[in-house]
Amino acid sequence: MDQLRWKVENHIANSVAPTTRRAYNAALSSLNEFCVQHNIKDKYITSTLELFITSLAEKGMQASSIRTILSGIKHHCMSNSIDINLNDPRLSLLMKGIQRSCGQKTGRPKNAVRMTHLQKILSATVQLFDAKIAVQVRAMFSLAFFAMLRPSELSYSSSTPQHQLKRSSVSIKSNCVKLTFSSFKHSTDIAIVKIQRQSPEVCPWFFLSDYLRSSPTVNLNDPLFPSSTADANNWLQRCLSHCGIKSKLTLHSFRRGGATWYSDQGVTAAKLKAMGRWNSNAYLNYVKP
Repeated sequence: MDQLRWKVENHIANSVAPTTRRAYNAALSSLNEFCVQHNIKDKYITSTLELFITSLAEKGMQASSIRTILSGIKHHCMSNSIDINLNDPRLSLLMKGIQRSCGQKTGRPKNAVRMTHLQKILSATVQLFDAKIAVQVRAMFSLAFFAMLRPSELSYSSSTPQHQLKRSSVSIKSNCVKLTFSSFKHSTDIAIVKIQRQSPEVCPWFFLSDYLRSSPTVNLNDPLFPSSTADANNWLQRCLSHCGIKSKLTLHSFRRGGATWYSDQGVTAAKLKAMGRWNSNAYLNYVKP
């Protein structure tokens, strides 16, 4: 009998694809965090869901992503025989209002650097730039993708210079790049992120090692990349034009693309949130439904 019960639960768990299950688990974690933050005990009643949904919309989450979250909550409740009424007319009206107010954007982020984009961009640097700049650009863009860097962490921004990575922020290990973020958007503590070695044509470990060897420094407080955001974006646009990539990509597109890629590789939502140093539920936009 115990084995049959186990098989029942196993079949229920397999009622959705693994990627969908990860998205649903992330949705449930998001609701749990919201309830803990606001000291709410009744998670699955309409009034709580109204507040939760509105909080997501206020943080800029797309209506399509909110619907995915609601689907995840519904699946959890169905799987565990928890009473919930997601067909409540007020929830329907709330979602319609959010859609009208914020607009409806469907699908995953379109302005994200894909792995195929990254391969072409890094390859193009050899034809477009002199050797010194090419080495730096490859290190910048590969690290921006796999470390999910914000533009202010990657390059100099006059509004947030404290966020830019320094030479002391980087440690090259035998099998990974270790990054220490002492200051970043919404930061309350130091964050440490380890980036594993990847395929040679896109590997941040290889490109960053090459860059550090070619640009030695005695001051560990120097910026990791001594370039402005404008310079970095100009290099990116030149690469895109050279490669014939029509997508409207910016430096922030590396962050979006890296998050999407990690999600596709099966990285859990909790780990994705930690690696990307998100303080909100925005990371859920990158979890594949």
